[in-house]
Amino acid sequence: MKRAITICILLFEIALYSFAQGPKVDSLRQLAKQHPKDTTGVNALLGLASEFLRTDLEEAKSLAFRAAPLADSLKQLRGLSVAYLYLVVIYQNAAQQDSAVYYLDQLKALAEANPSDWKLVVNYNQSAGLYYKNQGNYNKALPYLLENLKFTEPDSEGTAGLYLNIGNLYFNLSDYRNAMHYHLEGLTIFEKVGSLRGQSFCMHSLGNDFFHLSQFELSKKYYLQAMQIKQQLNDKRGLITTWTGLGDVYGQLMQYALSEKYYLQAIAAAREMKLRGEEMKPLYQIGLLYKKMGGFDQAIKNITSSLLLARQMGDSTASAKAQSELVGIDIARQTKKNDESTLLASLKTVIEAGNRDGELVEYGRLGEYYAMNKQFEKAYEYLKKYEQLKDEIEGTEVLLELKELEGQYQTEKKEREIELLKKDQELQTLALDRERANVIIIAIILVSVVLTGFLLVNRYRVVARAKRTIEMERMRNTIARDLHDDIGSTLSSINIMSQLALKDNNGQAGQYFQSIHEHSSKIMESMSDIVWSINPNNDSLEQVLVKMKEFAAEILEPKGIAFSFQGVDEVKNIVLASEKRKNVFLIFKEAINNAAKYSNASEIIIQVAGQNGNIIFSISDNGNGFDSEKVKPGNGLKNMEARAKSLLGALRRTSAIGNGTHINLEFPIT
Repeated sequence: MKRAITICILLFEIALYSFAQGPKVDSLRQLAKQHPKDTTGVNALLGLASEFLRTDLEEAKSLAFRAAPLADSLKQLRGLSVAYLYLVVIYQNAAQQDSAVYYLDQLKALAEANPSDWKLVVNYNQSAGLYYKNQGNYNKALPYLLENLKFTEPDSEGTAGLYLNIGNLYFNLSDYRNAMHYHLEGLTIFEKVGSLRGQSFCMHSLGNDFFHLSQFELSKKYYLQAMQIKQQLNDKRGLITTWTGLGDVYGQLMQYALSEKYYLQAIAAAREMKLRGEEMKPLYQIGLLYKKMGGFDQAIKNITSSLLLARQMGDSTASAKAQSELVGIDIARQTKKNDESTLLASLKTVIEAGNRDGELVEYGRLGEYYAMNKQFEKAYEYLKKYEQLKDEIEGTEVLLELKELEGQYQTEKKEREIELLKKDQELQTLALDRERANVIIIAIILVSVVLTGFLLVNRYRVVARAKRTIEMERMRNTIARDLHDDIGSTLSSINIMSQLALKDNNGQAGQYFQSIHEHSSKIMESMSDIVWSINPNNDSLEQVLVKMKEFAAEILEPKGIAFSFQGVDEVKNIVLASEKRKNVFLIFKEAINNAAKYSNASEIIIQVAGQNGNIIFSISDNGNGFDSEKVKPGNGLKNMEARAKSLLGALRRTSAIGNGTHINLEFPIT
């Protein structure tokens, strides 16, 4: 997302060559063929190179190599400058840093040798700014693009492209207010001049802005608009970045399958086009997705691949982030390693690059690292920095309250200082009183520090206690509902039947007592299920499967029905919340009871698997089966479907006479 392609190159080429906006490739080829040795031919070759920059880098490089010597021989310095600019882009995206730096130096030499030609200066500034931006050195990149503002013309396409790139740099510096300002200014101009490509770039960048302000639906809206235009223009390179952005959004919306789909599309397209720089970002992001889903091995594999590409590209910021993220996986796994130096080096790199968003991540990770290693003083120090920076760059109502409190604190502090100064002036001749005043000041500071520390610790305790209270209240409500629904009605039935048995005059007391026995057994079973579901020792899916095996044995073995569980080892370490465990088990119970009562099966197979962030249960028997069109679903199946919906999942039942019954339950892990 943050590594936007060097979008402004096309825009500056347009400003330099009037015919280059939207030309057909065939027309440009014809022009180049008709004018093989003059200025028109140079412009045609550069126009073709501009078109192929988005689809075929090898072809673009070939055209730039043809244009450069021709422009040099004709002393067409601006054309030569644009050819060099394209070659910097091409080699940087191919991870050939030495060649990229060589042509960047050629651009610089050309601009310095001709200082009166402002377009040569603009091209060098543009190329240098985007080069350092793609290196992750945002502080170094920004001055080059800001300098170009003095050469812009109002409402020109080149100006819009410059606004867009400046906005992207401010975005990378986590200055979202300035980023959105420049992105909207650029979009306005692109709409005025009718540049679809420029509009797609701005919409993508606005998607980035809203994503980092946690406005995910708005972010998705702009990304989808950008993708539609890029597909219309066949902008393959642009689609890579937008697919990556959509992967980020769907990951935040917990639609993991869609998120993985877009990341994989971006990776495949980057590899097809041999764009190592574009492949790096989705590799890193899909690694974060797998980490979030608990797939640490896949996460390490993809983030390590991203790290290798970042090193090839010479992107110090991306390298630092990848190294830090690998340490973060160790922290998540509770694997103690001596990774302090790696984290501190990553923090230093992102600070030097001006990447405040990266700085925020590193503060949080250092806090986690020191907490895991029981260095609580350092952990508190970095977590405090994390909170301060988060409030600063994201801006919330809490931030406004803190600013107000800070203003009151500063006012009171100044009033105290003024009062102390007055006392010092009054007692300046009395050394003893002066020393006493110093002691008072020190005491106030110490008390303030202690009081501040106490308030901070107390605040964290209150928040934690409130969270625990809410969780307990939710659990109490669930237990109360279950006791009322599952046990209350059954107890009422037992009460009624016991009264009927006591008053029985028809010799049916034995039947009533049998019903009481069955109902009381049901209560015991329900109570056992409730206690089991709220026991935190049963959080893992492995414990759910153990409970399922016990129940299956209890129901099926007396009836001589064989059963087996498959795929258990793949998912046994997955953790489920108590409500999810309960619903999954009750669906399983209903399915097994139905099979035992009605299927006349000799074998039942229970399969469990994890796929794309989902858990899949399937229960199959080899019994009689039934015609699903003729058999109406009863309360049992309706209850199963309702519980599946509460899991945010889906339940499917298929059956045919003579072919048994198959029940499939699929729901997300989180």
